[in-house]
Amino acid sequence: MSLTSTNISSLAELLFQKTKTLLLLAVFTVSSLNVFAQTPTKISDCSEFVTGTNASWPYFLEATTVAAGVSSQAAQTFTMNITTLPAGGADVRVYKTTANGIAFFATPQALTLGSNTITVAAVSFNRAVKFQFSSGAVEFDALSLNGVASSCVAPTPPPTTSLISDCGDFVSGPTAWPYVLEATTVAAGASSQGAQTFTMNVTTLPSAGADFRVAKTTANGNWFFGPATALVTGSNSITVAAVSFNRAVKFQFSSGAVEFDALSLNGVASTCVGSVAPPVSGCTDSTATNYDPLATVDDGSCTYPAPTALALQGILDFTVPSGGSDGKAIHVVATDNIADLSVYGIGVANNGGGTDGQEYTFDAISVSTGD
Repeated sequence: MSLTSTNISSLAELLFQKTKTLLLLAVFTVSSLNVFAQTPTKISDCSEFVTGTNASWPYFLEATTVAAGVSSQAAQTFTMNITTLPAGGADVRVYKTTANGIAFFATPQALTLGSNTITVAAVSFNRAVKFQFSSGAVEFDALSLNGVASSCVAPTPPPTTSLISDCGDFVSGPTAWPYVLEATTVAAGASSQGAQTFTMNVTTLPSAGADFRVAKTTANGNWFFGPATALVTGSNSITVAAVSFNRAVKFQFSSGAVEFDALSLNGVASTCVGSVAPPVSGCTDSTATNYDPLATVDDGSCTYPAPTALALQGILDFTVPSGGSDGKAIHVVATDNIADLSVYGIGVANNGGGTDGQEYTFDAISVSTGD
């Protein structure tokens, strides 16, 4: 492939302007390869972290770019709740561009267990901001960038069973009936007059058993307590009939050691227990182009990108009398036949800050192996 085309000249000028302190690093990107895993917890497994070319800062969160315009001027914030750090610890630092376009690297800060947050203050010029990380082995259970929660961390599903004592739907009651489901109150007005129902599917009872009873107010405001009813393994349900006056209704329980896998009050299901999700088939390999983060069973459908057919041979940086970008170029070679060279591009890493992404796209021409 000739390096004397008009496009190479404009490319060289771009590279020269971006790298006053020239770092001889180049990366090749193919737009179709921008597929990342969304496996939770580790930085190295989260697609929201970009893999950089600086070995000391291999992962970064891109908060904003110059191309974002006015929005890049606003404050930029990341927050991460760390659950596990690698044995040697890990650091984070801020990369940002200044008003004159020069890269600035802040002093590294040690990441700690628990909440970590950094805010880069607002400015009056367009700029780029990244948060760089020294290790991909950092595990976290919460991450947000400029207020947007990460999709890499899935919420913990509710347990499939719960004890009455562990469920927040129950409030405290008297000594003999220490756990209470409050179905309605007088303050609820006309809606309190409707029928009140609870249903619970009990999976385990304490050795001595457990009871429940109804507590309700009558038309004159006095409390009425129904007879104790023994809970049984399986479905338990009771309905308090509708009335023509405002009233309070409660379902009282004698023990918190009752375990259940389903509970509803007036038709509203409890959030204390969740159902077991059925298996989801799909591609579970995070390196595949059709990776499905929701899949739980690999069905053999994974597909993978073709290997890159363009390789870096060298970078030329000669000083010539004409100055400017003359004497500066990148030399690449095709390692396989390429039908359309425009699917490839080049990005440049500056001063260890990692590439800003694809900055130059090749012409839409075909090339042969060795060109």
